[in-house]
Amino acid sequence: MGARLELDRRQLLLAGAAALSATQLVGCAASRPEARKVLLVDIDDVGWPFFEECLASGDGAQLDSLRASAREYRTFWSAPVCSVFRAKVLTGLESFRPGNSVGANVPSNQMGPFNGPSGTWITHQMPGRRTKRGKWHLSAGAKSWPDLVVESTPERDAYDEYSGPKGNIHDYYAWSAGRVKRGAAAEHVEVTEFATNVTAREALEDVRRGVEFVHVSFNAAHAPHTNPPPANEPPGATYPGRNGYSDLFRHLDWRLGELIRAGIAADYVVMLVCDNGTSGEGKGSLAEVGVHTPLFAWGRGVAQGATERLVSAVDLWSTVRFLRGCSDFVSAQDSRCFAADLLGIELPGNEPRELLRADAFPSYGIAPKPETWRRAVRDARWKHCLVPDADPGEAKEALYDLANDPQERVNLLDAPLSDDARAAHTRLAKLLA
Repeated sequence: MGARLELDRRQLLLAGAAALSATQLVGCAASRPEARKVLLVDIDDVGWPFFEECLASGDGAQLDSLRASAREYRTFWSAPVCSVFRAKVLTGLESFRPGNSVGANVPSNQMGPFNGPSGTWITHQMPGRRTKRGKWHLSAGAKSWPDLVVESTPERDAYDEYSGPKGNIHDYYAWSAGRVKRGAAAEHVEVTEFATNVTAREALEDVRRGVEFVHVSFNAAHAPHTNPPPANEPPGATYPGRNGYSDLFRHLDWRLGELIRAGIAADYVVMLVCDNGTSGEGKGSLAEVGVHTPLFAWGRGVAQGATERLVSAVDLWSTVRFLRGCSDFVSAQDSRCFAADLLGIELPGNEPRELLRADAFPSYGIAPKPETWRRAVRDARWKHCLVPDADPGEAKEALYDLANDPQERVNLLDAPLSDDARAAHTRLAKLLA
């Protein structure tokens, strides 16, 4: 009985919080600016350390030159792995919520069928055209993909057009793609052109056509790293096999430079985000190197410079919908619109979030089980992690002072806590209980 009462209490608190958030954000509608075209670009397996290394070495020359004119979110949390990030953006819900329930990568050819998260998608009743290009990674089994990406039902109002691979590819020069337009039969094709070039070209065509919402997901710089990009792309480039990640990123950077500049010139708000940390450097974990990734934005009226404002992958849902002029951009209970900061304007209800959250559990489409549900929460300074299925020798619970220990080397729970640390632990632990 006590457990039931506690569950009811939590549900009431969540409902109240969602209602309060909606009430605050509805005020934005009265003073919102004009609807804007949006180009949302995500790249794969690029965490902050690798990103900075590439820019410093010259492998990220285009992004380095664009950085000064961008709004740079230095405290952005994405997700531990690809599918988890995509589900958070698509639904505006944290991973454990009904309507999301994606806690791990969705295997494209196993354990199906899975037709993607059931929550309200970012595209729902969005005015204007919306296209999706590139990696999907949210479908298991073969029957529903790629048709589900353009479904039009009362429950799911998806994209108008889609093309790209179902998930990870095994060769950038030989891969399978799905292509479909709403109302037309889907095609399954074998592609022999370098994958980054295909995704970039199709996205660039959408921008030139003025498609109002262009959502692009590159496979690069994700493995495989066996075959280098085409020589002389960018002009003069050679790929001597120094490092597969670096080679793929150098080529990707060139294509991103073209796409971002085209978007800016065509009056888009352009956002570039990385889905999770770099493989071998934290990907798959709840450590900062696994979930703390770059987020940049450009465009007319977009504020410039770096900010430490806390932003989550779920916040892209409400922010993109707000920019596109959607009347409903507040229904996803975890998503916080950051358009006021992005555009440097006053908007009621756009107060910064105080917490970031990340989850990982080995399932999708069902609720996480407590014994395998890894989760973390942080504020501007402190971070608390629970890892119930930790490997031998690893901590099942940890508290970090990110202001003084950004590399998370010292678990404060291994020693007596200071008063500040104890207060932070008590407060954050309640959020993960």
